[in-house]
Amino acid sequence: MDISDWSAAVVIETLGEGSVVEILSLAETWGIDVTHSDEASGIVTLDSAAADDYFVGLLASLPGVASVSSEKRVRASMVPDDSYVDTQWALDTINAYEAWDITRGDHDVVVAVLDTGIDWAHPDIAANIWNDTNGYHGYNFIADNNLPMDDNINAYDDSGTWLTNQYTYHGTHVAGVVGAVINNAIGVAGMAQVRLMAVKVMNDSGEGTDATVASGIYYAVDHNAQIITMSLGVDGASTALRNAVDYASRQGCVMVAAAGNSGSSFVSYPAAYPQVIAVGATDSTDGLASFSNYGLNLDIMAPGVSIYSTRGGGASYQYLSGTSTAAPYVAGTAALMLSINPALTPIDIGDFLNSTARDISRTGYDTMTGWGIVDAFEAVESVANPTVTITDYPEYAPLNSTISISWMVSGGDPGTIQSTYLRWGLSATSLTDMSESFSGTTWQVFTFDGVSSPDENGTLYIRGYAVVDGMTYESDLLALPVHEPVADNIFLQFLKDVQDFIFNDLGIYNFLLLLGAIVAIPAIAIALRPKRRRTVVRTVEATPLMYSQPPPAQPYVPPPPPPPRFEAYIDLVGQDIMPPAIKVVEGTKVVWVNRSWAPPPGISIRSGRFDEAGEHPDGVFQSGMLIAPGDYWSATFHRPGEYEYYLTGIWKRAKIIVEPFSPGKQFVATAA
Repeated sequence: MDISDWSAAVVIETLGEGSVVEILSLAETWGIDVTHSDEASGIVTLDSAAADDYFVGLLASLPGVASVSSEKRVRASMVPDDSYVDTQWALDTINAYEAWDITRGDHDVVVAVLDTGIDWAHPDIAANIWNDTNGYHGYNFIADNNLPMDDNINAYDDSGTWLTNQYTYHGTHVAGVVGAVINNAIGVAGMAQVRLMAVKVMNDSGEGTDATVASGIYYAVDHNAQIITMSLGVDGASTALRNAVDYASRQGCVMVAAAGNSGSSFVSYPAAYPQVIAVGATDSTDGLASFSNYGLNLDIMAPGVSIYSTRGGGASYQYLSGTSTAAPYVAGTAALMLSINPALTPIDIGDFLNSTARDISRTGYDTMTGWGIVDAFEAVESVANPTVTITDYPEYAPLNSTISISWMVSGGDPGTIQSTYLRWGLSATSLTDMSESFSGTTWQVFTFDGVSSPDENGTLYIRGYAVVDGMTYESDLLALPVHEPVADNIFLQFLKDVQDFIFNDLGIYNFLLLLGAIVAIPAIAIALRPKRRRTVVRTVEATPLMYSQPPPAQPYVPPPPPPPRFEAYIDLVGQDIMPPAIKVVEGTKVVWVNRSWAPPPGISIRSGRFDEAGEHPDGVFQSGMLIAPGDYWSATFHRPGEYEYYLTGIWKRAKIIVEPFSPGKQFVATAA
């Protein structure tokens, strides 16, 4: 018995006709459909309803049954007729041919190539080049114009004649790896038949700045690129680049970048940002390329040595090596995944790429080779099954109203949607209401305008369903709040602004000091004003006058001074610690403030250090998880010393230097 997939149909191999008849009778009794039956070979296939633990055991116990196994799909192997495909050793390494049996890509998917531009006239690229409504193929942030051609400034003369030059055509090479036209009897085969957006952020010598790259990211996202591939590296972290990466991530754009070519243990930026898939390079023996960077931020590997691809300046081609040539293989695989299942999120794509990668060193993740070499077939097949995704819905449902919900049915080969519908209700386990049913072909978006909400506050639970090629699939459960409409309230906005000022701008400690001062000044004024006795008129009997000395005045002893208490702030901006080192005095309360960053799960502050062998926390302090903008955490340092710490998950180092406190010494927190 070999049931490797409990969602697949079941294949039974028998030793004779009598056993086949018995299986058919058993299937009829259980109400299970027979999808294939051949008495001559003794093979019977039952649909996936047979993949039940008890029923499979029953089948295996029948006399004459030789084997029971999961059905495996068979596809015709696609071998392209491109003339130089035999030079593309990487295609075999990442199982591209098998992936193409599922999908070769879709022009609805746009991959932005941030590089030295693309020669869009190249005959192996022209059919897959993107253009906007004005006919432009992207943007040139080096010359600040709409012509992101991969050439030097004199490559075309005024009459449009091409002038030969010796530039590398880096961007055209990368574009060819991603999306050179396949099966056109010339040149090379690109990974995905998608559209290529040319975004020139480097000059012909491969030089640019963080500003040009950041601008290129904004342009690509704003012009609806779903994937950005960056075969480039920036000298260190950059605020402008980090903000652009954050923006692209919030907009749901998949970002892929080269890990770097210095052979060092630190992944270059922008690949080092957690939202970006960092790609290292391997050679034809599945070994780590000698030039490839590695380290904690590395995600995945791809072929990057002697890669043959398109060259600008005509119908020419060339070999190049580097993590720059590895990254587009991963970007192309992501493009295939989105082509067959456009409902995938960047996190989905990253998870599937990692989980299906082929290990080449240690099992699982390691800092030298990440999760392994990208496997295009396994990655694409893992997302090829139909998926139901609720795509558009309001923030809340008003009381006793109807709302509109949209959902997408994607995946399949494509698949036939027999029916798809919504169910909803007031309990997660009881979806009592149902929309009308729709039909079609994957992938397709459906909308139903009649989802009704209750007449009291609560939660409306909604799920999408689809029957595709006879199998039922369902979406994640959507929990939608139900309440009265929230009117614009100037007073509430004022309170929110005050709250933001107190917690983010002023700081809670400074606010308490200010509040204390405001309360204390009137109290002190009242306490120090001259006191007047009330005049009381009354009749008393006369008594002799007696004189005495007033009691001696008691000397005033001031209270002891309060212990020193200072406050310093460290900002978490993007994934950077600012400042990475700070000098304070003992008694200082250090406050870490997450200004605007929405970090991935599991990020926390931990004292100690880390290296390639792993974490080495010293247990002095550790925060809770910082999971949302505005979160803050603090610790007070009472002893002088040097305290190292780091952010888990993104592995950024920092330290706090605490100096002894001296009375009379003015406290100033400084970057160390």
